[in-house]
Amino acid sequence: MKKNLLSIVALCCTVATAAQGTDKIGAILQHGDDSNVYYGSTGLRQAYDAAVDGDVITLSKGTFDPVTIEKSVTIYGTGFENNDESGTAITTINGHLNVGKADVVTDGIHIEGVKVNGSLRNNYKLKNYTVKRCYITESMTFANNIENVLVKQCRIGGDLSGGKTILADRLLIANCYVWGQVNYFSNESIVQIDHSFVGYQYNTYNDYNDYNIYAQFLWTNSIINSRGPNYRMATGNYATVKNCIVVNGGGGIRDNNIVENCYFVDAANIFDDAEDVTYTESRTFKLKDEDTYKGTDDTPIGPSGGAGWVKIPTTPYVKNLDAIVNGTQLGVSYEADVR
Repeated sequence: MKKNLLSIVALCCTVATAAQGTDKIGAILQHGDDSNVYYGSTGLRQAYDAAVDGDVITLSKGTFDPVTIEKSVTIYGTGFENNDESGTAITTINGHLNVGKADVVTDGIHIEGVKVNGSLRNNYKLKNYTVKRCYITESMTFANNIENVLVKQCRIGGDLSGGKTILADRLLIANCYVWGQVNYFSNESIVQIDHSFVGYQYNTYNDYNDYNIYAQFLWTNSIINSRGPNYRMATGNYATVKNCIVVNGGGGIRDNNIVENCYFVDAANIFDDAEDVTYTESRTFKLKDEDTYKGTDDTPIGPSGGAGWVKIPTTPYVKNLDAIVNGTQLGVSYEADVR
């Protein structure tokens, strides 16, 4: 009887909230043709706990508690910034997001369209891993070997880094804005930074310290900024640098780098939408001179070229999530639009 009474009270509260037209926070778990909805800030955690490999979790706007992702699931949010044109708001995971499982190679995790209010900590071996159109407010780190990882059209507030023994077998960072440094993967790694902006250069106090040595990356079509008097080299030792812009005042590219078609340009003369390199929601990163500063693919250097600086997820998104009552049945109403 007590259990039934609590259910009735909960139902009445749900109906009252629905009558007010409140858009609820929730997560939809899709397993084949079956779907389940989990409400509130714990919705992501509940959906994840119920998920199995291959399932899809679609989040509404709002703020969710973080989870540790050990299953091969796909997580879609509405985006990491407000967008009036698409009518979407921000999906926030409020805390550090941990990915991977000990002693296992987790294959096929996909995270898209969320703001991680903290670090994205990739703790264990990962394969075929995608992070797309996300905002990581702090750093993105890799603590174990990875294979075929794509970080695309993301904003990262800190460093993107591994460790000198971490093997990155095909890590592609494409059309990203990284305010920190990309560094620190083993010399056997295959790491490419393409059509991106990277905010921090490499230390010149000791040309042969760990961070300079373990950064033998391929830089293509990217813009490398100058920050701080002691960080004056665009890249690490023995890197390959093609069709990149180095923000003037940042020193140069190391003599031991392979260099083709690079430019040194003042910050005020690079972009059409601002005279600096700071981030704002309205930035397009369009170049002032797109005809001169072209990449290896004949598109503009930087985030506006290649696949472009696109922040809105290309997937279905949830809005107007709400509860409905049909006689004695409590159901769920939501819109899943396609961008």
